[in-house]
Amino acid sequence: MKKNILFCFGVALLGISCSNDFTEVVPSNNVSTKEVFTDISRAQSFLNPAYGSVRNSPWISLDAQTHNVVSKSGPSRTAVSGATAESSPVSGEWNSAIGKILHINEFFEKGFNVTYDAFDEEFAEALKKRIRGEAFGLRAYYKWILLKNFAGPSAQDPNTMLGIPIIDEVLTIDNANDIPRSTYMQSYANIQKDLDSALTNIDLLRYAGDGDVDGVRLTSRISGEMIWALRARMALFAASPAFEQISWEEAANTAYDAIAAIDEGAIKDLQPFGNFNNVDNPDHFWRRSFSENGSLESQNFPPSLFGNGDWNPSQNLVEVFPDSLGYPITDPNSIYDPVEPYANRDPRFERFVFHNGENEFRNAFIEVFAGGKDAQGGIRKQATRSGYYLKKFLSDNINLDVEANANKEDYKVYPIFDRGGLYLDFAEAAIEAYGIAGKGGDMVFSAKEVLSVIRKRAGISTDQYLDLAISDLGAYRNLIRNERRIEYAFEGEYYYDVRRWKVSLEELNQPVLGIEVGKEASDKFNYTATEIESRSFEEYMYYNPIPRNEVLKSNTLIQNFGWQ
Repeated sequence: MKKNILFCFGVALLGISCSNDFTEVVPSNNVSTKEVFTDISRAQSFLNPAYGSVRNSPWISLDAQTHNVVSKSGPSRTAVSGATAESSPVSGEWNSAIGKILHINEFFEKGFNVTYDAFDEEFAEALKKRIRGEAFGLRAYYKWILLKNFAGPSAQDPNTMLGIPIIDEVLTIDNANDIPRSTYMQSYANIQKDLDSALTNIDLLRYAGDGDVDGVRLTSRISGEMIWALRARMALFAASPAFEQISWEEAANTAYDAIAAIDEGAIKDLQPFGNFNNVDNPDHFWRRSFSENGSLESQNFPPSLFGNGDWNPSQNLVEVFPDSLGYPITDPNSIYDPVEPYANRDPRFERFVFHNGENEFRNAFIEVFAGGKDAQGGIRKQATRSGYYLKKFLSDNINLDVEANANKEDYKVYPIFDRGGLYLDFAEAAIEAYGIAGKGGDMVFSAKEVLSVIRKRAGISTDQYLDLAISDLGAYRNLIRNERRIEYAFEGEYYYDVRRWKVSLEELNQPVLGIEVGKEASDKFNYTATEIESRSFEEYMYYNPIPRNEVLKSNTLIQNFGWQ
């Protein structure tokens, strides 16, 4: 059997870095196009770069376009003054996704005219089938990236919801620019068709074992789990208030079918957050290859932990973490105490955010009070602008002190789709379709039961609020949205959520708040919320613009409504 497969996914077993998994093989002076596409190893490697634009780290900067995060270096112009058609936070996704789609189309045209292993036809056919499924799945993913970022009402007819240019053949970039945008539902159906084809060719939910076609070293490739999870996420967006292209029932059933396929019809407890370094986490449906490094720690540890403290959580975000009993801190039943604002809080707060005082993270004592070592003008002149530092994704195994004989690196594993996200997709759609505890058709669990699993993983001890709020659909809707905001903090997903929910302009234009901490003579602290950044958001901004230069280059591209 041929075993010289150029996919470096032995990392999950061997514990080594695999940051260079996807090395491009293209025709050159030494390797002709014919040679590339008549050799199985080279043909596989030609597909590899199609994975290159799959995000392999959290999109923290996109959260800085919302009320969740600010940068210590200063406000983002697009957040404070508003995006333009020339410059939006996601404009780079257009060319990136289209370039990968064109690359995959070239692979479809040429990549199967190859010499497969003549000594093991069964292996050869299984390999051919899997990589064909990968190509369909990747193309669906990049089409989804385009739809997620650029769908919107037509500038020519605001009642028509436009999607993406459907590009399913080999074209030059110039020719691709002249493909018109299809409607949202035409685009949605086209992506579903690619996902169907991917699922037909990929026979397994998850890579496991040590096989050459389906072994664990191939983790990070398209799998059945990823395909099901992407279906659910697409359906959630399509049903959302900003689009309203399918019913909530269809979205809920799609997510339920995904859970049934992946989890055999039952909901499972979720893995603890830990140090975000578990390379074998069963909750991860799809991730890029991982590496062993300390870059996130170097960027985000507070100065007293020898980091740069680049991204600072806001007071707005801090206030959405409930108390330890699950009550919103504004609820009259809450045990939250504004005098001791960091006590008796949802354990996710302690795991996701560095705050003033003692933190359960190497017993660090963070000083953001005036004159403190982590405040402006402390160890570093430029420090947190919000009074907080980001902790999520960071490993307490890492010690950046140059004097310490300690680890400077740890594994970094970032999922693109995971079990918790799929459960939240179902919960959001299910309460709209069937109510808080309702079940449609043959469903064996409800939105409430799934939400309970999410909060159980969070560490909420006795979740009294889930039962108290059961009679109030609006409260539960807000609860689920709040859970998404917490669970996806610092990943960029909240940027899309507030848009697809069409959160009110009044809320979106509220200022971003930080906290000022004063230290009293008694070594007690006082806390005052303060405005640190403004936000500028207008109604047409619920939908991102097609990059203006792409519209100008094209004879057919129609811009989204409201963008000049």
